[in-house]
Amino acid sequence: MMVFRAGIVGCGRVGAEFDDDPKREQISTHAGAYSAVDSVELVAVCDLNEEKLRKCGEKWGIPSLYKDVEEMLDNEALDILSICTWNSSHLEIARQAASSGARAIFCEKPIADSLKNADEMIKLCHEKDIILQVDHQRRFDKFHQEVRSFLQGGNLGRIQQVTFYYTRGIANTGSHMFDLLRFFFGDAEWIRAIYSQNRSPNPNDPNIDGVMKFKDGLFCAIQACDDKNFLIFEMDCLGTEGRLNLTHSGYDLEFYHVGESKLFSGYKELFPAASPIDKDVPRDFMVDGVRHLIECLNKGQKSISSGEDGRAALELICAFHESAKEDGKRIRLPLRDSKIEIQSR
Repeated sequence: MMVFRAGIVGCGRVGAEFDDDPKREQISTHAGAYSAVDSVELVAVCDLNEEKLRKCGEKWGIPSLYKDVEEMLDNEALDILSICTWNSSHLEIARQAASSGARAIFCEKPIADSLKNADEMIKLCHEKDIILQVDHQRRFDKFHQEVRSFLQGGNLGRIQQVTFYYTRGIANTGSHMFDLLRFFFGDAEWIRAIYSQNRSPNPNDPNIDGVMKFKDGLFCAIQACDDKNFLIFEMDCLGTEGRLNLTHSGYDLEFYHVGESKLFSGYKELFPAASPIDKDVPRDFMVDGVRHLIECLNKGQKSISSGEDGRAALELICAFHESAKEDGKRIRLPLRDSKIEIQSR
C-alpha cells in the first residue's frame, strides 16, 4: 500500500485545535484526520505562531515543524498539502505547493478571497494536474449523500420551498450553507439579499438574509440568526409529499409525512414520522474527506468537492454581498465579474 506524505500550513482551529474540544466526538481537524488514515503520514506542519506549532507537533507526534511554508515544501517532498490559513493567503500557498511538486491540495473554505483568485487556483491546479479539494465537509458524509439521493429521487414529491438558517457570517458558515444547497438542488438562477439585523461576530463577514431561485424554479429563503443566543445550521424542506428538516448542524433529521387532518374534514396535514434515512451512520466528515482525497489520488479522479464547487459557493457569497450593497438588487448568476473581496477565516 502506498503511503502519501502530507503536510499542513495553519495549525489553528480546523488545522489542529478543534479536536481539543471534549464535546466533539468526531475528528474535526486536518491533523487528526491525517493521523487516523493508514495510507497517509503527516510528516510536517507550518505556522507563524510558535505556540500553536509546538502544541500541534506534540499532540500528533509530527516530526518536522516549520514557520516558513516555502522551507517546508522544499524540504519535505509532500504529496498532499492542507491549506488551513486565512482565505487571502490560499492562492499564494497553492502556487508554492504547485512549484514543489505536490499532487493534491486540501483547501479550507472559502476557496479564496475573490473569484479572480479562485479562478487562478483552479487553472493552476488543472495545468499542474493537481487534485484540488475544498473542505465543504458534508459532501463527504454518507448521511448527507443519502439525503441528497432521497430529495433528488423525488421521495418528498415536488419540493415546494426551502428555508435555511445559519449564524456566524455569510462567508464563514454561509460557505457551507451555499455548497450544501447546491449539492442538494443544483445551481441558482438569481438571488436577492439584504443585510441582516442579526449581527455576525465578525464585522468583516456580515450576516446577510436573502432569497435564491434555483434553475428548476425552486425558491429558498436564507435567514441569519445571532450566535450570541445560539448556533444554528438547519434546513427546512417542504415537499408535496412530506417535510424534511436537517437539524443540529446536519447531525440529525426530522421527517413528516402527509395524512388526513384530524381537525378539518377534506384537508391533509403533516405528521411526525420515522426517518426514511439512517441517522446513525458513522459521522467522520474530516476523516472521510481525507479518505476520499486518497481515493482520488489512487484513481486519478476529480474530488466530489472540487475547486469548481468551491468557486460556486464563493460566487454565491459574492452575489449576496453585491445584492445587499444595492439594497436587495436582483443578481443573476453566473456572475460575469465581481470586485468583491471576501474576508473570512
